[in-house]
Amino acid sequence: MKVSPAAKQYLSYILVGIVAGYFSGLFGIGGGFIMVPLLTFLLGFPVKRAAATSLAAIFLTAIAGVIGYALNDGVVWAAAIALSAGSVVGSFIGARLLQVIPQRVIIWIYVVLLTVLAVRLLWSSESTTDTWIVSPWWVVGLIAVGFVAGVMAGLLGVGGGIMVVPILIGFFGLTTFDAKGSSLFMQIPAALVGTLTNMRFGMVDLKAGAFIGVVAALVSYAGVVTSAILPSALANILFAAVMAYTAVQFAVRAVRARRS
Repeated sequence: MKVSPAAKQYLSYILVGIVAGYFSGLFGIGGGFIMVPLLTFLLGFPVKRAAATSLAAIFLTAIAGVIGYALNDGVVWAAAIALSAGSVVGSFIGARLLQVIPQRVIIWIYVVLLTVLAVRLLWSSESTTDTWIVSPWWVVGLIAVGFVAGVMAGLLGVGGGIMVVPILIGFFGLTTFDAKGSSLFMQIPAALVGTLTNMRFGMVDLKAGAFIGVVAALVSYAGVVTSAILPSALANILFAAVMAYTAVQFAVRAVRARRS
């Protein structure tokens, strides 16, 4: 039976949503590091449009993920609010930068980030005991972290959670599970502000973003459940391998584009 182009397109959206949603729940990330490469390589989106569309989908996946973590007491609300305060401003700035930074530069930023994060995952650690204490410097530090994550969200179409989670564990005293849930909460306002900014410039494929976001949101609960039972070392190795492979593919694409 012949499959129509429209059916193929929606099947591709479903595939992207399933993969991104699962990793979103598993690692407490928005799923952008998965969505952007899939939109680029599978659906042929230009990198900038893929980043903007990914951010729209992250808004939905982050909401679903937060609900899953909150129901399991996995959100430190003081940290989540402080992170959000910084991410809103950063996301607006990142979305504006997306309009002016050349696409080839964004591709190479992806290559570097994916490589660094893949290496970091192999040496990541788990924390099962909360040691955080609210203080002025604790709050200011979280706002600064949220700002940087927000810039990444607006510019690269990622939630920033894969960077924020280890920082929350190593420097702010959150457990691994709480860090993932708090990071996801931060991504909701960041994704909303970045998406609204990108829409002003016609960068967002709303149909793709909404469809992928709904699928990813539903699947994210499976990732949350897996996060509670899967050994983190195994999950990190698998995810690091995926990111390393994606970095190589982006680098090859960038080199070929420069030669042509």
